[in-house]
Amino acid sequence: MKAHFIGNGKSNRLFNSPYGIVVCGNIPNHSIPYTALSIIDTKVILYLKDSKQHLENIDVWCSPVIKKHADIHQVKGRWHTIYTPTWRYNSGHQAVNHLSKNPHLKIIELWGMDSMWSDDLISQMDDRVIRSKRPPLNNEWRPNWKKIFAQHPNMMYVINAPKGIEQVDYGKNTRYKLH
Repeated sequence: MKAHFIGNGKSNRLFNSPYGIVVCGNIPNHSIPYTALSIIDTKVILYLKDSKQHLENIDVWCSPVIKKHADIHQVKGRWHTIYTPTWRYNSGHQAVNHLSKNPHLKIIELWGMDSMWSDDLISQMDDRVIRSKRPPLNNEWRPNWKKIFAQHPNMMYVINAPKGIEQVDYGKNTRYKLH
């Protein structure tokens, strides 16, 4: 069985897999059908509240703090508190780490995770959740990816990226698929 995590980097347009579990980060700005959302940022909850969006029929994977904020702001959804807050983990780290514990999965493909191979931190969420300035988080996120992948040596991680990128080595159980 296979799973996919779709981030909000511009390369998420490369997604082309018709089967498997599909988890998206935050509130996607695409029409790809998904199984669940991964939300770890209280600013996303405030955006949902202010835009009067609800996630009634959607499974949302989150931490207890995020569920509490959703409850306080009356953002409806099927909130599952499965994450433990971890310093400098993004919604992708959390979702992929959680998926990696599923004994039925053999492959997790990552899409739209441009910060894994570039300095591009632009997110399709930036038009909805305004951020003043971002530090170079890719420098802090990459070691976390290596740690997650190393903790799950029997899982194969496929990083989907555009042709011509400079590949970062994430370990022996990772490979790139260039499109």
